[in-house]
This record gives sequence, structure tokens and C-alpha cells, in this order.
Amino acid sequence: MLIQPQSLKYFAEVARTGSLRQASETFFVAPSAISKQISNLEKELGAALFDRSPRGAVLTAAGQLLLDYVSANTRQVEELYVAMDDLSSLRHGLVRIALVEAAVQSFIPDLITEFSQEYPGISVHLDVCGTAQIVEALVNHSADIGMAFNVLNRDDINLHGRSVQPLQMICRPEHPLAKRSSVSMSELAEARIALPTRTFGIRYLIDKAAERANIQLRAAIEANSLQVIKNLCRQSDVVSFMPPLTLVHEVSHGWLRAIPLDGHDSESATIDVITSRGRQLPAAAQNFLKLLLKRLRTPKHSL
Repeated sequence: MLIQPQSLKYFAEVARTGSLRQASETFFVAPSAISKQISNLEKELGAALFDRSPRGAVLTAAGQLLLDYVSANTRQVEELYVAMDDLSSLRHGLVRIALVEAAVQSFIPDLITEFSQEYPGISVHLDVCGTAQIVEALVNHSADIGMAFNVLNRDDINLHGRSVQPLQMICRPEHPLAKRSSVSMSELAEARIALPTRTFGIRYLIDKAAERANIQLRAAIEANSLQVIKNLCRQSDVVSFMPPLTLVHEVSHGWLRAIPLDGHDSESATIDVITSRGRQLPAAAQNFLKLLLKRLRTPKHSL
């Protein structure tokens, strides 16, 4: 596909040199071929573009209008190629990520920082939402990459990576249970517990584990923010339950302890890295996806 028709390039060269012969030498094309292209332009526009005189081809008023257009168009084409080169060389671009809150809490901020250090001209847009909304965003191309819980097999979605995330009890380091190697759900029947609302996939896993243990958890606090729950656990003897990927930052700094549940009580989710099938990702998104999958496979994150 020609972004700028060849006939306009011939016209602009004749206007610059005032000579069909010189234009033909520039393009290695016979003067008659260039003359025919200009005649076709004149027929299409319904106006003469040149006055032929002993001084050569001189632009008419209509020809000057067309030359102004071609000059502006040439600059736009050059700017387009520069912009396309910026994208292909990752100097500029945008990565749009839709993800569950469990992924955004600790892991993703560190990843974005690392990515931005390597590609400072690329912007990252995050949309925190539920799994159904993430899949919808990928399918309608309003997001490039998704991180969602337990994505079902779909013909329109590609699964690139999966991190198994066992549910763990979390508490502050000074909590009486903090030194335990594991804890059972039945031991927490009377504990003060901060729970995410039932809009969270994590809450489904918590309720399922409690049902298996045949207990009713005492929900002292319910919140629709995992960060709020983590802060409450850090500042009081309230406990909660979260997958490891949610706690990377807090555990590494010693702010929270994560205690595995006994095998009988354990429940696991998967955080799945997904994209829309049949869509070619932009170069910036491809590079972010590579880094994301690499980090998920490291021992620190593939918990």
C-alpha cells in the first residue's frame, strides 16, 4: 500500500525542478510516463496544474494548492514513519493490563518499576476488576494482557502462564499463631477475622475451606479492599486469608506472616496470564508479557 501515490511524487518533483526531463532522471522513468501521470491528476482534479512556457513547467494557482497539500502530506508521512519506528524500537507505546486486586497488591508494582526502567517511554495502564470483566476487556481489545483467577477454557482466550496460589492465613509477626508452621481452620473458629467481601474470588475459597472444616468463621470485619485487610492485620490481632502473590512485599519486609493451612483445609486458586486469541499484541505489550511470564517462573513468585 502506498501512503502517498507515486503520481503526487512525480508532480512535486516537476514543481521543484520545473522540468519533466529532470524529474524523469530523478525517478529513472521516461518523461512521457511522468507527463501521463500529471495529465491524469489534472483530469481527476478538473484543473490545469502547470503552464508550459519557455521557462519550463510553471505552477498554476491550482498547482500551488496541490503542492501545498503534497508538502504537508509528505511531512505527515515522515512523522508517521518516525512514530512507527518509535513503536517498533519501544521508545513509545502503551501497555493496557486488566487484573484482579490480588495481583496488583505487591507483584505488579515491582514489575512495572522494572519494566519502566528499561522502557521509560512506554506508559502502563492498569484496570483492577473481576475475572469476568478482565476476559471481556481482552475480547473487546480494551486491554492487552489479563491476570485473572481460575480462567475457564475459552476459544477466544490464550493462556500463557499459570501460578498456583494456595490460600494462607496472614497475621502480624507478634500474633500468637505467627510462629506456627501450619494452622487448621478449626483453630480459627473463635478468631477475629477480616474477610474480603463476596465479590472476591478469594472469599469463595475461604468459605469453601471453612465449610470443609465444618466451622463458621467469625467475620469481625468485611472489606472490598485487600490492602485495607492487610493493614488491619498488620496493626491488630485480626487475621485473614490471602494467596502468596498478594503478600510478596509485606512478607519480604517482615510486616506480615503467612502461615500455610493444614493440607485437609487447604484451597488453591490459580492466577492466569491471558490474552485475546487471534490478536497480534503491540510490541510494547509483547515485551511486558515476556517479562511478566519470566518473573512468574522465578522461585520468588511461582509459589
